[in-house]
Amino acid sequence: MKIALIIAVYVFATLSLIFVFEKPKRNRKKITGRGGDFES
Repeated sequence: MKIALIIAVYVFATLSLIFVFEKPKRNRKKITGRGGDFES
């Protein structure tokens, strides 16, 4: 079951990243709050 758990975590992390970066740009200020290097 360890492999299934690892795959589930990996898929969840990937979908989370996609969701964050595909959000409308109106929330851009909150996203770049950690660092201004993502402004491009």
